[in-house]
Formats: sequence, structure tokens, C-alpha cells
Amino acid sequence: MKYLNTKHERNSAKITGLTVLIIALLMFVVGAPYKEIPEEYGVAINFGEPSVVNNKAAADSPSKAEEIVDDTQEEVVDSEELTEENPVQEEEVEEVTEEEIKQEQAEIEALEKALEEEKAEAEAKEEAAKEEAAKQEAAEKLLAQQKEEALKIKEAKEVAEKLEAEKKAKEKIEAEKFAAAKAKSEREAKARADKAEADRVAKVKAEKEAKEKAAREAKAEADRVAKAAREAKAKAEKAAAARAAQAKADADKKAAGAAAPVAKNKNGGSTTNGFKLSQEGAIYPGCEGKNNLERKKCMSNKVSQFVNDRFNKTIASDLGFTGDQKITIYFNINKNGQIIDIRARAADPKLIAEAIRVAKMLPKLEPALQQGKPVVDKFSATIRFAEQ
Repeated sequence: MKYLNTKHERNSAKITGLTVLIIALLMFVVGAPYKEIPEEYGVAINFGEPSVVNNKAAADSPSKAEEIVDDTQEEVVDSEELTEENPVQEEEVEEVTEEEIKQEQAEIEALEKALEEEKAEAEAKEEAAKEEAAKQEAAEKLLAQQKEEALKIKEAKEVAEKLEAEKKAKEKIEAEKFAAAKAKSEREAKARADKAEADRVAKVKAEKEAKEKAAREAKAEADRVAKAAREAKAKAEKAAAARAAQAKADADKKAAGAAAPVAKNKNGGSTTNGFKLSQEGAIYPGCEGKNNLERKKCMSNKVSQFVNDRFNKTIASDLGFTGDQKITIYFNINKNGQIIDIRARAADPKLIAEAIRVAKMLPKLEPALQQGKPVVDKFSATIRFAEQ
């Protein structure tokens, strides 16, 4: 068994030892001194006296006894002297003892005070320990309660997570089923769409081939007809030109025979015969130095060439027309030689719009003259072009 482990036990041991020491000192210091020589000091004298028992003692033994008595007396005298000296020593001892007692009492009081303080401190520590134990117990209870609540929360969370996982797994399975069904339906729809597209492409291709074949046949027929028409027209124009030349020659001859000299009137004016001398048509750039008929033919050719070079011929193909296309353009030439009031006639409004667009690009002409003055003149031209 272990002792003096705590401060309280060590202080108790110190106080106990100090108390025993003080009591021992008091017993030795405060105890009453001997006033007389004790009887024990006379034992030797008594033993030296003759007695009945000591019959065998010699005759001269009393002398020794006297010596012993004398010695005893001397010792008694010495004891008396010592007794006379003892009061002074006792007074000194008493003074020293009182001071020591006071000091010891002060020390005892200090120790008692320290003991009380230690006791109070121990009680405070014990109370603090109790409070700490109570706090510890409360903390342990709170911790146990928190652990229990945490366990409940954990269990609830695990249950919720399990339910959520089951729900997600179920949703995943349903989503996979839905995705599989959707993918299957999409594949089937794509297959149907691909088949329909293939059928449509095949149909369009067949229709296109049939249309192209019909167009080629129609174009060949149209080319043949157009060629025949051009040949007939050229032949007719050639015959008409021959007739016109013959008629012109006849008219010139007749006019030359019927010509009369110019007569002066009273106002000093002069007159001429014939409409051709009094009116001239508009002149296209490059057609100068020709008569009216040649200028008109030159202008028609140049306008047709101008429009044919700049006309977007793919419009007719986009519209589905085949063969040669015919467009007639009408416009007026004002007194300044500018082209105004442009109109056109064709098989589709887009062709009309394109013809008007190109006609607006025609260059400025020399205006028509009548009696030497600029006048507004009308013009029309028929343009033919093949499908591109």
C-alpha cells in the first residue's frame, strides 16, 4: 500500500512529526528537575553497612564503610552545590523554552492555517472535481445522446440512400428500356425514311431521265422546226428583200422621172418632195451612214445581239421551258436619244423582268428626226435564244 502520494498526506505527516517533536521537547525541557538526590544514590551506602546476612565480613570492614559514607557525603555536598546552581540554569531554560514554544505555536498556527487552506483547497478541488465529474458525466450523456442521434441519422440516411439507390436503379432500368425502345423506333423510322428517300430518289431520277429524254426529243423537234422556220424565213426575207429592192429601184426611177426644179415662193422658202427626205429614224451606235431601212435593220440586229449576250438564259431552264425562246421588246426613244417606256412580252414574268433589266442597259441612241427636228420614235425587236 502506498503512502504520502498526495499533498494532503504529506502535509499531515509533516504536522504529525512536528507535533511529536514538540511534545518530546516539552517533556524534556518543561519537566520538573530533581530537588533531592534520589534514594538510589544511597544504595551503595546501605550496601556498605553491616547486616545480618553479611556475618562473614571482616572486622576491619567498617573502615571501608566509613570511607564510602564520606564519599557519599561529598557527593551529597556536590549535589547541593549543583542544586544551588540549577535555578539560574532553569531560568535560562525556561526563557528559551517560552520563546521556542511561542515560535512553535506560531508555526503550529501557521501549519493549522496552511492545513485549513489546504483543506479548503482540497474541498474546493473536491467540489471542482465533483463539478468536473458532473460535467464529464453530462458531456458523456450528451455525447452518448449525440452518438445515438447520429446513429439514428446515419440509419435514416442509409435507408434514404438505399431507397434513392433503388429508385435510381429503377429509373435507370426504365430509362434504358425507354432508350432502347426509342432507338429501335428511330432505327425503324430511319429505315423507313431511307427507303422512302431511296424510292423518291429513284422516282425523281426516273422522272428526270424521262423528262430529259422528252426534252431532248422536244428540243430536237423544235430545232428541226426552228431550222425549217429559219430557212423559210430567210428564204422569205430574201425574196422580200429582192422585191423591196426591185420596188425601190422602180420607185427611184419613177421619182427621178417626175422630179421638178425647186421653185422659190414669195417668202423665199423652198419645198422638197418625199417623206423619206423629211423623216429619219433613230440611229444605233455603229449604224451611221445608212438609209432608213438599213439603219432599222442594223439597229434590230445590234439590239438583238446586245440583249442575247447579256440575257440570263438559265432562267428558262429553271422554269422548265425547252427549245428556243421568243421575247419581244418594246421601247420608245425620246428627243435626247434615251430609251424610255421599256416593255416586253414573254412566256413568264421572270423572262419579262430579265428582258426589261437587259434593255435598260442599252446605250444612248441618236434621236429620230422629222423636218430636221428631234422627235420621239418607237422601236420593237423580237429576240430568240436557245435553252441553256
